[in-house]
Amino acid sequence: MNNKVFNTVFEISMRLLLVLSLSEKRGFTLDNLVTADFITNYSKEFGLSRNNLHGNNEFSFSEFSTRRLLAQDALKQLVLEGMIEVSYSTDGFRYSISERGQAFCDTLTSDYATEYRLYARKAIEYINNKNEKELLNLISQEASKTLRKE
Repeated sequence: MNNKVFNTVFEISMRLLLVLSLSEKRGFTLDNLVTADFITNYSKEFGLSRNNLHGNNEFSFSEFSTRRLLAQDALKQLVLEGMIEVSYSTDGFRYSISERGQAFCDTLTSDYATEYRLYARKAIEYINNKNEKELLNLISQEASKTLRKE
């Protein structure tokens, strides 16, 4: 039995659905989704808010690679459930929300979901004009800054 509470495949799948439900852009790559979710959770570290949605955590940047693996499993499950659609483009697989997924997201009305959407909008806007390489470099730079503070 898995007693893990945070960053489970289920929790990540809910957050990825919320990101996809907010975007005007058709289709996110895996790395864009993981980056958007990460920046949403730790938006203070990127100068987008006064607080981190998941609190201050000296190990936050070490979560990134683990989240990517969990997100792959989450996306597979969401595709199988018909919540998201997958397509192929020159830069790889792209994921977008389906009508069923959007309808489900519309039912998510908790305080956390509301706050997550607020932070996610800022994160999506922040990453919109950056390519994946720039985003991954940005994560690395912020991780380095955090390590230097310690």
